Amino acid sequence: MNNAMEPSFGASEQAVLDEIGHRLRARGWAAHVTVARLLRDWQKLSGSVDRYKMTIDDYTNDLTARDALEIVLAECQEPLRAKLRLPIEGADKEFLARTQEDVGHTLERYFQISQSSGWWWKRRPVTGPLAEFLTRQG
Repeated sequence: MNNAMEPSFGASEQAVLDEIGHRLRARGWAAHVTVARLLRDWQKLSGSVDRYKMTIDDYTNDLTARDALEIVLAECQEPLRAKLRLPIEGADKEFLARTQEDVGHTLERYFQISQSSGWWWKRRPVTGPLAEFLTRQG
């Protein structure tokens, strides 16, 4: 995880992000959900997915942070969207480097994944405890 990629926001930008967080929570996202936390969670998962030791249920829950970030990006206007996109894309690259396509669709046994689901739902760790678990299931 590269904390240097975490952007700083001015007061007006933070107000927009706070409002988006409020709307996410109003839609049923957990009470602790904020844009900053979603970004940190996605960066953390992306940088450690190849060493992931928690359960498949925890993993699918952690992937939902990227779903929420996609909503955040859609609800932001430029230039705030571009400011957020940079660290998200950095974490995406890390995630891609540490995962492989889930050709056996093993994750679909644990979470409803459709054609319209984000690309991150169609990838699984290359190495580590979760990769070993998924290989045994596949």
